Amino acid sequence: MRYLWTLLILLLIATVAVAQGEGGQFWVQMYEDRNGNAVRDAGEPLLTRGVAVSLLDAQGVVVATALLDESPSAAQGLIGFQFLSPGEYTVTITSPDYSATTETSFTRVIEADAAPTVVEFGAQRVDLAATATRPAPRGLFGLPIYLGEPEQVARVALSLLGAVIVTGLMTVFGVLVYALTIRRRQRAERQALRAEYQRQ
Repeated sequence: MRYLWTLLILLLIATVAVAQGEGGQFWVQMYEDRNGNAVRDAGEPLLTRGVAVSLLDAQGVVVATALLDESPSAAQGLIGFQFLSPGEYTVTITSPDYSATTETSFTRVIEADAAPTVVEFGAQRVDLAATATRPAPRGLFGLPIYLGEPEQVARVALSLLGAVIVTGLMTVFGVLVYALTIRRRQRAERQALRAEYQRQ
């Protein structure tokens, strides 16, 4: 019984399309896979919002996109692409609200005036509250530095060594500048003041 309405709607759409003589159809039906078994079981509702589908041709070019929220068949959990020329097509499914439990990409060969091609996409609702309250991992000194791997240790050691070398070179440079310029100028100024004082 749960598939009866979906089947009737698809048959109606197929009848209209065949009457118009306008190519093939590729449909995605989306459901909330509450037990995560990648199969739509009794009692698992259809998704009616929060999902986007892109249609790609055989060359991987996006030829159409659709949002479930705006689909005329959203109440049946359906997004469809109609009047397709014969050939191979791929649908890719994304959602910020749901985590997929089935494949998110389906490739099918669509034939003109054939029965609609339908694939099923199952997903579970993302628990945003649990994600938001989960503490972010802290690294070394609260920075995003994690010393669990030898590569990270080597990077931190090289960074510290480079910082020490640069600091040392800057210190030496500062001392040389002081000794060669500022100190000489100060000494010359002192001698000029002494000479001025002695003349007085």
